Amino acid sequence: MSLLYPRLLPSETEHRFRVLHDTAPDQHPTIVANHSRRAVYAATGGRRISPEELDQLRDGIVRVARDQGFPSSRSTVQRSLFDRTTAQMLYEQCLMLPGEASQRQVWAFLSLVLLPDVCAWRWPADSDGRYPADRFKGTDLTRHALARLWTRAHVLHDPTADDPYHLLDILGENDLDQIMARRSALAASPALVRAIVRAHREDKADGSVSTREVFRQSLMRLLRLTAFLDLDSASEPELGHLVRKVRSEARAALTK
Repeated sequence: MSLLYPRLLPSETEHRFRVLHDTAPDQHPTIVANHSRRAVYAATGGRRISPEELDQLRDGIVRVARDQGFPSSRSTVQRSLFDRTTAQMLYEQCLMLPGEASQRQVWAFLSLVLLPDVCAWRWPADSDGRYPADRFKGTDLTRHALARLWTRAHVLHDPTADDPYHLLDILGENDLDQIMARRSALAASPALVRAIVRAHREDKADGSVSTREVFRQSLMRLLRLTAFLDLDSASEPELGHLVRKVRSEARAALTK
C-alpha cells in the first residue's frame, strides 16, 4: 500500500524556513520533529505514514549523511555519494506514488520538519546567511533537496538490471539537471531519460570534442525534435536508437 505524507501548510512552511535561519547550524537538530500540527494529509490514496516510520526514514538518511561526513565535512565526492544513496533510500522506503511525490508541501515537511539539519548540511547558507529557498520549500521540485533525489531514482530506475539504480551513477549533478529541468519536453518520459543516460554512458570519446559538449548539443537537438515527434508512443529500443542517432549527429557537427 502506498503511504500518505504530512503536507506542511504554506504559512507553516514560511515559519519553519524563518526558524531555520534563526537557529545556529549546530542547533538544527533541536528543531527536528516527526509531526506538525500545521500539516494535513490527502483524504484518499493510501495509508498515513506513522511517526515511527518517519523516525525510521530520518534515521536512515542521517546514517547516510554521517557516512559522508555530516555535519563537519562536505566535499564534492561526499555530496555525490550522499545524493546517490539517499535517492535509492527515498525511492525504496517512502512507498510514495508519483501523485503524492508531486505535492510540494510533502517535501516541505520532510526538509523543514523531519530533516532540516541534514538538508542544511547538504545545501548550506550562502555568505549572507541565507539558505536557498528552492532547496527547502519545494517551490521547484527539480531543485528541492530531497524531491529531486526521489524523482531521479523514479525516472532512472531500471528493473531489468542487476543494480536497478546503476543509471544514477552516470551523470553529474549539473548534467542531470539539464534533463530534469525540462520537465515537459524530456523528463516527463522516464524511458527517454533512461535512453539519454544510457547513450551518454555508451559514447566513446575520441578526443576531438568533450563528451559534455556532445551531451548538451544532443539535448538541444532532442528538444527541437520533441516539438513535432510523439516520443511517448515510442518503445525503449526505438528511443535508444533515436538518442544515439541524435548524439552521433551532434558529435559530427561539433567536429566539423
